[in-house]
Amino acid sequence: MPMNRETAKSEAAKLLDQGKRLDPDQALNFLNSCVAHNYKLLCDDPVVKAEGPWLHTARGRTIFDGVAAYSAANLGHGHPLIKEAIKGFLESGYPTVLGRFMPDPWLALFARKITQLTGFEAFLPANGGVEAPEAALKLARRWAHRERGIASPEIIYADRCFHGRTLTVTQMFDEDDKTAREGFGPFAHGFVRVPYDDVSAIEKAITPNTAAVLLEPIQGEGGINIPKPGYLKKVRALCREHKLLAIWDEIQTGFARTGKMFCWEHEGDAARPDIMCVGKSIAGGFAPVSGILAQRAVMDQFEPGSHGSTFGGSPLSSLIACAALAAIEFEKLPEQATEKGAYVMQRLREIARKAPRIKEVRGLGMMFGIELNQNGPDGHEYTRRLLELGAIVKDTHHWVMRFTPPIVATREELDFALGLIEQAFTEKSRLNSMSREMERLRD
Repeated sequence: MPMNRETAKSEAAKLLDQGKRLDPDQALNFLNSCVAHNYKLLCDDPVVKAEGPWLHTARGRTIFDGVAAYSAANLGHGHPLIKEAIKGFLESGYPTVLGRFMPDPWLALFARKITQLTGFEAFLPANGGVEAPEAALKLARRWAHRERGIASPEIIYADRCFHGRTLTVTQMFDEDDKTAREGFGPFAHGFVRVPYDDVSAIEKAITPNTAAVLLEPIQGEGGINIPKPGYLKKVRALCREHKLLAIWDEIQTGFARTGKMFCWEHEGDAARPDIMCVGKSIAGGFAPVSGILAQRAVMDQFEPGSHGSTFGGSPLSSLIACAALAAIEFEKLPEQATEKGAYVMQRLREIARKAPRIKEVRGLGMMFGIELNQNGPDGHEYTRRLLELGAIVKDTHHWVMRFTPPIVATREELDFALGLIEQAFTEKSRLNSMSREMERLRD
């Protein structure tokens, strides 16, 4: 007998109550014993509620989210428009998932919206972010085989990049990053590494087998590495000259993070890629949604059976993405990122002038990197210190602190986080204590 509505409500209430009553220590025990250890927890205090830029923990703390799930929460946590859309969708009786062989009005609306927004003709939906560059690489290879007759296509990519952690792109981690690379070979052939922000290096690497160039407009995981003005435009011109595809990975930089809807737009239409990877903020932090965009002449290299995903473009994820895109437009997110970003950059530079440990502050829009001098505690120690104070600012590559708060955070909320950053970097007694602890650990 199928479950009736009253029974479902009763069982759902029990399930929610289980989560509410789960003791923090019990939750940590389950996480440590039942979940793969491919992530290391920063603390022993589970997050049980989130709203806007704030995280609330089981032990009663309120923490400013200065990472926004690596830009997945550009709209903050729990945006009301998306929440209301999901409620209405679920109450309506629409199917939450279908095989892609069945027509779906929500994917139709999503695809229409994102192609209008971006100016590309076709969209291929996917789930987690890494699926987008994986699909882009497949598409580039097939295009090279069919359109240019290349038997062994090669893709040029940049050092210190991050395109995910599936097997194809794992080889793109720097060779000294043993945790990310070691033991996962042999890697797929056909990938050529060049220095980032070096157009001449790309030109020298081009051979008759080169099919495409894959780049991030700003390297997020790599340390908020920002190329010189005109870099993307010059690479795009080089690709056009040599009949290559330009693939920009906008998964972290897209949807307003840098002050434009997409980062390449800072250099004008001459920097428009042939294939664009999107993800993270496209779903407003509510679901894994990603995909690639291209013109029809390129995207139509895919035909039925050549690529697919059970949940990619599902009715529910498509509805969520439609609502997120509507929220991004309603909130005027690019304009917010530009205005607030200028203020945050000014404040961070003022802090840096008073903090000997800070070597450089760099950023664009609401995407910031605080690089440390390598003569004391590394970035992970500052991540821990800031979490103690009440904010998440996450280290990357040991010596860079990545600050990418929700774009919707108010000036007052940003001031709170900036005050904690200033405190962490200018408290001399605390800095001396941290230095002594680091020396003890090294000994």
